[in-house]
Amino acid sequence: MEEGLILAQKVVLAVAAGYLLGALPFAHIASRLRGIDVFATGSNLAGTANVFFNVGHRTGALVLVGDVAKGGAAVFVAWAIDVPPTLMLVAGGAAVVGHWKSVFTRFRGGDGMAPLMGVSLALIPALAVLGVAAGLATIVLMRHSTLRSTWGVSVCFLVMLAISQYYQIERDLVSGLVVLASLVLLRSMFTRRRRLHVASLPIYRDTEDDDLDENEELATGSDADLGHATTGKH
Repeated sequence: MEEGLILAQKVVLAVAAGYLLGALPFAHIASRLRGIDVFATGSNLAGTANVFFNVGHRTGALVLVGDVAKGGAAVFVAWAIDVPPTLMLVAGGAAVVGHWKSVFTRFRGGDGMAPLMGVSLALIPALAVLGVAAGLATIVLMRHSTLRSTWGVSVCFLVMLAISQYYQIERDLVSGLVVLASLVLLRSMFTRRRRLHVASLPIYRDTEDDDLDENEELATGSDADLGHATTGKH
């Protein structure tokens, strides 16, 4: 009973630390230093891809390192306080949630793909390196596609899952990571779909156009009245 309580306390501590680490807004800070609001640029997400393509390549690379590191750090904190490996994944998931909904940026954030990479590299480095290499190669090959990150993450974890199942190694951890990756991809697709839907809505109408329309109607009405008046005189 006492051991279970101690374990629960460790898990709660690891989850809290994981969330706070994941919530560190590297993309927001780096973009601000360049004079750009990442939440009003490109995809409006505080993520590596948005910074890389819409703020600067070097800035994006630095953000990538930071976001991957915070995912890995969440796992190392859990390891340092002696949390079992399968529960370390929970701390890693908390880091992803922190990246999604950062307490430091009014619960806005990125898609969570970079912290997910960090969690994977920290938990199963050998498999993760192979998976990340395959994922990055996919992103490079599909760099002109708007779904490049989605395809990259998908290939990454499919490769990890295939190797794990074939060689019968780290199957539980890889399966847990695949579930976490699926949640990241689903949220990313949902966010993209919602953003495209909002962008297609007529949010406002230009007041200048309204004024022009009113002026045209007045002018048309005046001309019509003038025409009737002239016709009446003749």
